[in-house]
Amino acid sequence: MASKRLEKPKLPDAKICLWALHQLLCLSLNESDYRSHILLDLYVYTIQFAKNQAFNKEQTSTLFSIVKRLHEACTATSLGNVDGCFHYFLELVLCHSVRRPPFSIDLFNSDQVKLVTDYILDTYFRHFKLYKYVFTRQILLDLTISYPGIPDPQPDVEEEELVIEQEEDPPEEMVASGELSPPEQPDQELQQYIRTRLTEQVSELKTSLESQLREGEQRLNQRLLSLEALSPSGSQVRSPRGKRK
Repeated sequence: MASKRLEKPKLPDAKICLWALHQLLCLSLNESDYRSHILLDLYVYTIQFAKNQAFNKEQTSTLFSIVKRLHEACTATSLGNVDGCFHYFLELVLCHSVRRPPFSIDLFNSDQVKLVTDYILDTYFRHFKLYKYVFTRQILLDLTISYPGIPDPQPDVEEEELVIEQEEDPPEEMVASGELSPPEQPDQELQQYIRTRLTEQVSELKTSLESQLREGEQRLNQRLLSLEALSPSGSQVRSPRGKRK
């Protein structure tokens, strides 16, 4: 079976979200459905934040839809897309903070934009990897290694079937008389070479993956710190649990 290459999906264009709340959410109340409970928690605290900030009905509906579309973009792929999702979120906010019909409207003022941005950064993006882990499929690595000068083995189906159907071992007399040669022992040096090369390549792959994860986390932390530094001292937003993370 041919392996299918994973590609990052193209993020949708930012559009006005006003009154998009009327669409059904299709959430399950089953206790075993932990994803629905996580989504419900996300949506409830979003509405609570809008209420605490005295947003009107239009602003509350728009904020709810922005969070919903951000989550859909995050969970559209198992691959890392935190940078793309962050820019998509900024475009959604911009669509509702600048009067430029029919492309954008001035629903949020500058202070409200900072409040919304701080809230999303302090809640959703701080737990971005957790949402990605829970709502996306895990990627399994299918590793195939080829060595220079060593051809890939091509198993013969007929020989495999013959070996499986053979129930008794050949008589020892036939082996002793030379009529049937004993099976060849595997080359110990070749086995040791394969083990060494496999260990080296797996170690290099593990080091590369860990380095990429660290770099991605550092970029996200730097972005969060830079945005928090731009926020005024009076617009710090606490997380839904009441403590700033």
